[in-house]
Amino acid sequence: MKLALFGGSFDPPHLGHLAFARFALDALAPERLLWLPAGRQWQKPDQVMAAGVHRVQMLRRLTAGEPRFCVDDRELHRRGPSFTADTLGEFKREAPQAELMFLIGQDQYARLPTWYRAETVAQLATLVVVPRAGEAVVTPPGMPPHRLQVLNLPDIPLSSTAVRNAIARGDDISPLVGADVASYIDSHRLYGKKP
Repeated sequence: MKLALFGGSFDPPHLGHLAFARFALDALAPERLLWLPAGRQWQKPDQVMAAGVHRVQMLRRLTAGEPRFCVDDRELHRRGPSFTADTLGEFKREAPQAELMFLIGQDQYARLPTWYRAETVAQLATLVVVPRAGEAVVTPPGMPPHRLQVLNLPDIPLSSTAVRNAIARGDDISPLVGADVASYIDSHRLYGKKP
C-alpha cells in the first residue's frame, strides 16, 4: 500500500494545493493522500496561524468529493512542536507494510539536513520533491542516504500569502480557494476579514 503525505500550514488552503494534490494522485497512484495540517512548527515558532480547527474545516471543504483524500489532524493534537520524523514514525507503526511518500517542495528539501532527526525522515519515507520551475533538484550537502522521486508539477502561481493579501484588500477570493472555503473564511471572519 502506498500512502502519500502532504503536510503544510494550509493557512488557508487554496486551489494551488488542490491542483498539486490531484497531480500527485495521478503521478504516484497512492491508495490515499493524507493532508497533514501543521501544529506548532519548530522552525517558525513565532508564526501566527488560523486555529487548527479552522484549517481542518477549510481542508475538508477543499478536498470534498475525492475519496482518496483524507485530512489527518494528528499534528494539531501533539504537545509542543511538530516534527515530521515523529509523524512518519507514527504512520510506520500504524501501517508497517505501507510505502510512505512524503511530498516536499524544493526549498524544504534544501533545508532538510537541518530538520530534527533528518536521518529518520530519510529512512522512513520516499521523498517526493517538487522542483521550482526550470530548476534541477540537487541533493543538499549532509543529507543522509534516501529514496528520492522528483515530481515535475506544472507551475501554479498561487500562495496562501497571496490569498491573505487578497482578503485584506477585500477581493473576491472564490477563484483562489473555491466557493466553499471562501464562504467559510467569510463566515468565520478569518485573516482580518471585518464584519
